[in-house]
Amino acid sequence: MIERKTDDEGNKVILIGGDEIDLLDYYDGHAVVELDIDALTDETTAGFPHDLLIQIHSERGFGTYLFHELHISKVKAGVALDFICHQPNKYWDGRWGLATFLDAVQKQVEHHSRFSIQDVDLEDDWKRLLVRQTLANTVNFGEAIGDAVFEIRKVIKEAEVSLAGMSWKREYETDESTFCMEVLLPLLRRLGFLSVRYTHGKKEYGKDFTFSEMTPFNHLRHYGLQAKAGNISGGVNSDVDKLLGQIKDAFSMSYCELGSKESRYISVYIIAISGKFTENAREKIVEKMPKGAIGSVYFLDRENLIELIERYWVSKSPE
Repeated sequence: MIERKTDDEGNKVILIGGDEIDLLDYYDGHAVVELDIDALTDETTAGFPHDLLIQIHSERGFGTYLFHELHISKVKAGVALDFICHQPNKYWDGRWGLATFLDAVQKQVEHHSRFSIQDVDLEDDWKRLLVRQTLANTVNFGEAIGDAVFEIRKVIKEAEVSLAGMSWKREYETDESTFCMEVLLPLLRRLGFLSVRYTHGKKEYGKDFTFSEMTPFNHLRHYGLQAKAGNISGGVNSDVDKLLGQIKDAFSMSYCELGSKESRYISVYIIAISGKFTENAREKIVEKMPKGAIGSVYFLDRENLIELIERYWVSKSPE
């Protein structure tokens, strides 16, 4: 437990797991302590003191090589994890200018609902960017920080892609999980869809992704997407029969959004592959699918996806 108490001599002390922590400073009404991240491994956000600021420094930037400081404090909505980048231009040797790169990171944060930008200064010689995640529920600090760092790494990767243009990896054509996480998930978010969920392996019933959009009639339209790595062939004993079964399951089986018991049925189904449709596979699927599904099933191959990436993902801003 993390506690703020008064000792027998009337001095304010900070206890973490029962051990007293040396105070580093007082700042803006907060007692400031500096810790190693391992000190929080077994601690939770429950009862976090309102007047405490914990500072954690990482030489490797928590594996990001960019956000070297983490500040933890109590805020109105819960406990804030503030990841801080404070870098001087003088020692920056990245592929892009520091201001350009941090600006791209800032723009990618907009596509990740768990984060918000709290502070940004790209004009000074020391560039600054503060990204916050607020922990509204009681959680373990070690797990929460690990999850947040994992997401921030994805944000940084997406910023690099947005600046460099999409570099299509051969891995996308052999590894379905990588194809889903590095291409489809970020792309669906940039297309403006709501409630984008990667459901692979969780009773998906033909749907690797589910997501929604608001129609002009102010109603939600729900989508399902099945992802495949590589090519889809229309030959004998091909992938077509398996896809036809997945199409049937996708439309007939409902799904529930996180935090809701409401059953949802998709009205649009997308087959997205990282290769190409060969041997008239697309035509065979349309010919054999239930007639009621025609017009509600769309096909995206590598060429289609790259066109979408160039239009909705890749930054067109010059250096």
